[in-house]
Amino acid sequence: MKNLTYIDLFSGAGGLSVGFGREGFQLLMANDIDNQALDTLRYNLPHIHPETDTSHIIHGDITELYKHLGGKKVKEKFLGHKTVITDKSLQIKKRAPNSSHPEVESFLNSLSSCDVVAGGPPCQGFSMIGRSKRGSLEDRTQGFIDDPRNTLFSYYLKFVEKLNPKIVLIENVKGLKSASGYQDLIKISLEKTGNKYNVESVIFNAKDFGVPQNRERIFFIGIRSDFAKAITPQKVINNIKRSIKNNKKIFLKDAISDLPIIRANPKPNNYDESKEISFLSEICFGMNVSDLLYDKLIDKSECKEYRNLINTIDNKQISIKHLSNHKARYNNKRDLFIYKNLKAGKYLTDPSNKKALSKVTYGKKRSDGTIEITSFSDKYFKLDADNFSKTIIAHLETDGNSYVHPTQTRSISPREAARIQSFPDWYFFTGSLRNQFKQIGNAVPPLLAAAIAKEFKSILMKV
Repeated sequence: MKNLTYIDLFSGAGGLSVGFGREGFQLLMANDIDNQALDTLRYNLPHIHPETDTSHIIHGDITELYKHLGGKKVKEKFLGHKTVITDKSLQIKKRAPNSSHPEVESFLNSLSSCDVVAGGPPCQGFSMIGRSKRGSLEDRTQGFIDDPRNTLFSYYLKFVEKLNPKIVLIENVKGLKSASGYQDLIKISLEKTGNKYNVESVIFNAKDFGVPQNRERIFFIGIRSDFAKAITPQKVINNIKRSIKNNKKIFLKDAISDLPIIRANPKPNNYDESKEISFLSEICFGMNVSDLLYDKLIDKSECKEYRNLINTIDNKQISIKHLSNHKARYNNKRDLFIYKNLKAGKYLTDPSNKKALSKVTYGKKRSDGTIEITSFSDKYFKLDADNFSKTIIAHLETDGNSYVHPTQTRSISPREAARIQSFPDWYFFTGSLRNQFKQIGNAVPPLLAAAIAKEFKSILMKV
């Protein structure tokens, strides 16, 4: 059997890597500028890629790492607009280590080829969420064109040029499709890279891949033109669509109803593990690592099919000793009142949410004392157990008001968010509660990644 290899750029906590690991690919290298996310990937590496050295999970700025690959200087394309380096971007770059470490240089210099280059260049600048908060359409357009985070795909393509992979995968937010020519720029740039690639893009929704979440993302698939002339990117896309056609729809209750009941954290800033309460207690607000064994906490009569599916990698079921990252955040009394009185799946503006709306502190107060909401109608939202979850996003690190548990008066835990993303229960997220949410929200759902990897594997094994 061929040894199929890939690298994961902008890897984050490893959603793509879990998916490719499920299909038996070997990870040569992963890179991200967020070291906390990479700590999570390193921690879980023995399960998803036991053959990969943790030193090959490289923390650093891709623009610096690229220097050690050699090749031509990157020419960044801004569609005629000037870029603006934000304070946040500068701080992130400052925190990244110097990539001139001899071992890093030596390893990067040794990389010469791989079967697949996969990754998702940062998408915040394209995000429909970020754009919706700006003024005019012209202002919003200027905003994401001038965002330097949107140029990093140029460096991604330079890795492609150097490593000459047979297949290239780029993932980004759906909003990129309407982002002032950037979809065409990425497609044309990849088509002209290295030995040239045949490229198509497609919007996949995670809910079609057995993921309990309505999450649309755009994927660019490039097939090297001299690799398999009979295999077109569109044929690959069609095969992926055909392979998932009969997938069972997994709703929220099918994914999280087996997890133990916990209450909202009763105090703010109460996240130190020494302050946790045993799962044996009725007032338990969860634990980062459970004191009771996993098999004692999970309701085995619920979610069996989904639980078995996500906890398998490379056709092997991974045993789990303890439940991790199932811990609730603090919510104040007003929010808890709103949570309790929200109707699942209904926006605040729905008449059924009149009682919950009475405690909302934003909006316009009418003469009769009621509140009129003209924007942010989903600022508070209770998930519907009998439907798909709304998209899990990195904003969860800030608050969970729009991700209220369907049957418990609290916002969802990181483990529940991970389940909704299709991460395995044995996948431990390092860092603070806030950072765990950020890592999970930024990730590609592993089951979606696995479906793509499976089709790539089929192609690579035949040719």
